[in-house]
Formats: sequence, structure tokens, C-alpha cells
Amino acid sequence: MATVSELWGRSSAGKRHWRVFVGGYAAVVFALLVVVTLAGGSVFADSFLLSAALFYAPPFVSAASAFRGGGAPASLAVGLAPGVLFAFVVGSRALVGHPVQGEAPLWALTVGFSLLGVVGALLGYGLGRGVLRFVEG
Repeated sequence: MATVSELWGRSSAGKRHWRVFVGGYAAVVFALLVVVTLAGGSVFADSFLLSAALFYAPPFVSAASAFRGGGAPASLAVGLAPGVLFAFVVGSRALVGHPVQGEAPLWALTVGFSLLGVVGALLGYGLGRGVLRFVEG
């Protein structure tokens, strides 16, 4: 059974932890989204890097965060980052007069990306906590 301190994370380096894991991951996703949407990107960035950052990275970042003492809120923020940043970048591009053509509405993509990220981040959080308990015990 997880204790309350395990769920919230260690308070000793809370701000630094959020800055490193959540902020660092969000900065990488934001940079990739800006490159792909505004500059046209490349085939490598479009197909591999963006999909890896949006879909495959949240479980690993969340597991590393949990292993280093991060809590569930940090993992949830990691999971929500891809969907929220996608909506921000694509929505801001539409606001300046360059709408992105697509078959799905922006809100549906945002919810879908966020759900995938949150589920992956929670799985990563559980994995990171499990490995931490194994290493400590």
C-alpha cells in the first residue's frame, strides 16, 4: 500500500524535481511541436521524433520521475503535457491565420493525446515506484 508521502512525492527537492522532469519534458515537446507545425519540420521529425515525444515518452519520463522521488501529481502533469501543448501550438497557429486542415476537431485530438499521456504516465509511475521499492528493499 502506498503512503501519502509516496503519492505526493518527496518534499525535499519538490520545485527542482518539477522543473527538471515536468518542465524539461514540456520544453522538449513544445520545441518539437513548434518545429513541426511552424517550420514544416522534416520527415524524421514528423514521423519519429514527434510521435516518440507525444506518445512513447510519458511512461518513461514518469517512471524516471517516480524513481527519483516524484509523486503522482508530477506524473499526471507529464501525462497532460503533450495534449495541452499540442492544443496550444495548433490553436495559436489557427489564431494567427494559418489554420491546420484536419478531419478531427482540435478538442478531440487534445482529449485523445491527454488520455494516452495520462494512462502511460500512470503506468510509468507505478513501474517507477515498483522498481524503487525493489531497489530499496
